[in-house]
Amino acid sequence: MRSQLRLYIFLLLLFPLAALLQSSKHDEGMYPMSSLGGLNLQKAGLQIPLKELYNTEAPSLVDAIVRLGGCTGSFVSGDGLIITNHHCAFGSVAAISDTAHNYIRDGFVARTREQELPAQGLTAKIAVSYDDVSNRLLKEANVFADPELRQKMIAQKKMELLSEEKMKNPSLYCEVSEMFTGKVYVLFRYKILLDVRLVYVPQRTIGEYGGETDNWVWPRHSGDFSFVRAYAAPDGESRAFSKENIPYKPAKFLKVNPNGVKENDFVFVLGYPGRTFRHQPSQFFEYHQKYQLPYVTQTYDWQIAKMEEIGRRESNYEILYSSRIKTLANTTKNYKGKLQGFKREPLVEEKRKEEQALQNYILNDSRLKEQYGTLLADIDKIYQQRFAEAERYFWLSQLVTTPGIFNASCQANSYQKEVEVLAKMRWKDVLTLNGKDMKSKMGEAYGTYHLEFDRDFLKMMFRRGLKLKGLPIFNGVSDVSQDENPDEAMGHFVDRLLAHSSMKDQTYIYKLIDENPAKIFKLKDEMLRFSRAVYDVYLTFEQSRQRQEAQLSPMLAKLTEIKMQWMNKEFMPDANATMRFTYGNVRGYQPEDGVKLHPFTTMLGIIEKCDNTTYIMPEMYKQLYEDRDYDSYMMKELNDLPVNFLYNLDTTGGNSGSPVMNAKGEFIGVNFDRAFTATINDYAWNENYSRSVGCDVRYILWVIKKVAKADFLLKEMGV
Repeated sequence: MRSQLRLYIFLLLLFPLAALLQSSKHDEGMYPMSSLGGLNLQKAGLQIPLKELYNTEAPSLVDAIVRLGGCTGSFVSGDGLIITNHHCAFGSVAAISDTAHNYIRDGFVARTREQELPAQGLTAKIAVSYDDVSNRLLKEANVFADPELRQKMIAQKKMELLSEEKMKNPSLYCEVSEMFTGKVYVLFRYKILLDVRLVYVPQRTIGEYGGETDNWVWPRHSGDFSFVRAYAAPDGESRAFSKENIPYKPAKFLKVNPNGVKENDFVFVLGYPGRTFRHQPSQFFEYHQKYQLPYVTQTYDWQIAKMEEIGRRESNYEILYSSRIKTLANTTKNYKGKLQGFKREPLVEEKRKEEQALQNYILNDSRLKEQYGTLLADIDKIYQQRFAEAERYFWLSQLVTTPGIFNASCQANSYQKEVEVLAKMRWKDVLTLNGKDMKSKMGEAYGTYHLEFDRDFLKMMFRRGLKLKGLPIFNGVSDVSQDENPDEAMGHFVDRLLAHSSMKDQTYIYKLIDENPAKIFKLKDEMLRFSRAVYDVYLTFEQSRQRQEAQLSPMLAKLTEIKMQWMNKEFMPDANATMRFTYGNVRGYQPEDGVKLHPFTTMLGIIEKCDNTTYIMPEMYKQLYEDRDYDSYMMKELNDLPVNFLYNLDTTGGNSGSPVMNAKGEFIGVNFDRAFTATINDYAWNENYSRSVGCDVRYILWVIKKVAKADFLLKEMGV
C-alpha cells in the first residue's frame, strides 16, 4: 500500500493509541494502518520489523491483501493466486453450476490455467493510496445550519471529488469512507482487477461441513477456503476477462508456513472488516435489539424455509436458490447471535448509564452546557420518531426489496418516477441515468423467480401489513380490509393480482422494454398499480430516514467530540470496509459457566460428527483417518490433524477470507467466522466472549494434497 506522508501523520495524531496499549490487558482493536506506529507489537509478540508489515515506501504485507467482493483475500503466489473463503466464492460457483455440472456439490478444480473459469461477481481491489478529505467535504457544508442542506453539500462535494479523481486517475477505483460520522472522511484509491477466475473450490461436504447447523458456532470443522486467480493485461493494467490476459503479478505475496501455530501463539489478521457500531448512542442499540434484528430474522427464516421446500421438489431450484439461501441463513443466524448477546450483556442499559454520566459532566460546565446541553435529548427525539416508524418501515423495505415479481414491479415504478421528473429527456438517457439499467435491475428481481414462492410470500407479507397501524395501503382494496375474514380475503386478493398480471412473464416484459419502456407503464395491470401505491409509501419512509440521518450526522460528530473530551482519550473508528489490523493469541474460552472450549478442533471431530444427514464427509475421510494418513500435517500436541482454531482477535463481516498470520508474518490459516457469542462484538468487544474462527493451514494443505490431488497448488505456493 502506498500512502502520502501527511495522511500518515494526520491519522497517527488522530489515533494516538500507544498510551492505551502499554498495559498487558488485551483490548479491542480494528486498527487503521497508520495507527500501527503507536502499538508495541514487538512486546505483544510480533517478530518482524513494523516496516515489513506496513511500509509507505516499499512493498510490505499489506500489499498482499485484497478486497474480494464483500470479503478479503490474500495473494499466496507471484502468479496472482488468491486464497479466500469457500463461502466467498460460493456465489461464483453457483453461477456456473447446473444439474449436469453441480460444482456446488462436487467442488471445482482447474488443473491447468486454461481450465480456470471466470468467478462471476468477484473483483479484486488493491489499496494504492489514501488522503484525508475532511476539510474539503466539510468546509462549505458546516456553513449550513439546516442538517439536510449540510448533508447535501457533503454529498455534492464528495461527487465533485470523485469526479476529479476519475479524471486524474482513470485506472483507479476511488471511494470516500466516513471514519467518524459527520466528522472525518478519507479518500481511498484502489487498483481494481476485473478478471478473477476460479482455481479450486472444495466440495460442499468440506467447504461447509455441518452447514447452517454449525454456522457461527464452536467447535467447528469446516474447510472454508478456496482459491481464485487474478488476471490482468500483459502490461499489468486491469482489463475484463480476455484470453490474452496473464496472471497478475502482485507487489507482495504471503509465505505459507505448513507448520501452523500452537495454543497461545501470537497471531494477527489484515483485512477489510465491514461494519461495527460501537460509537453509536444507546437508542441505536435499542432500535437494533427491538426492531431490526427480530423482524429481519423472522422474514428471512420464512424465506429460507420456503426456498428449501421448493428446492427439495425441484433440483434446478435447489441450485438456483443455493446462494441466496446461504446469504440469508448467514445473516439470520448472525442476528440471532446478536439477540442472544443483547440478552446476555445489558448493552443498552450500559450505554444509557454512560450517557447519563456524560450528561452530568456536560451540565456541570457552563461552557459545555451551552454547546452540548441538549445534544443527547436531540438525538433521542430523532430516535423516538424512528421507533414509531420501525415496524412499518421494515415491512415496506422487505416487501419492496425481496426478489420476485413484486420487486420487479417496484423497479418499473421507480423508472416511471424518473421518467416523470425527466420527461424531456430521451428514453436512452433516462434508462442509463446514474448508471442504472432497467433491464438489469429487473433481471435481478426475476433471477430466482418462482410463482409459488411469490404467491406465498405476498400472502404472508400482506397479512402482516393488514395488522400495522398507520398503513392505509389496503383500505382501497375491495373485500379485504372490511371483510369478516381479512386473512382469507387477502389470500384471494393475492391470487387475483398474480392471475392477471403480465409481470409474471419476464420474456414479455423484456420485449416491451426493448421496444419502448413506456409500454410497461401503460399496462393496465393491477400488480403494477398496487405496487405503485406500496412503493410511494415506501419512498416517504425512505425520505424520512434520510432526513433523520442528515439530522443525526452533525449530532454524532458532536457526540464523538464531547465523549473524547470526557473520557480523555481518542477513539478508534468503527469498521467501515477499509483495511484494518487486529492482533492477539490463539486461545480458547468459557462461553458459559462450566463450559471450557479448547482452541483447536481435529479430524476426530469430523469423524465423530458424521451422521450422513447434516454432517456429511467425503467417503475417503474414514479410511484416511483410520490410516492416520496425514503426511507431515499432524499436530503432535494433539496427535491428530488440526482443522479449525480459535483466536481472540477483533473481527467482523468482511474479514471473511482474511489471512491469519504468525509472528513472522507467514500465512497459517484463513479467517472465516466468529463464535456465536462473538456476533455481539459488532456493538461491543469483550475478550471473555469474542473469538474468531480460522481454517488451519495444515488442514488446507492436507485437503489439497490428499483429497483434491492438486499438488500443483502446493508447488505454486512453495510448500
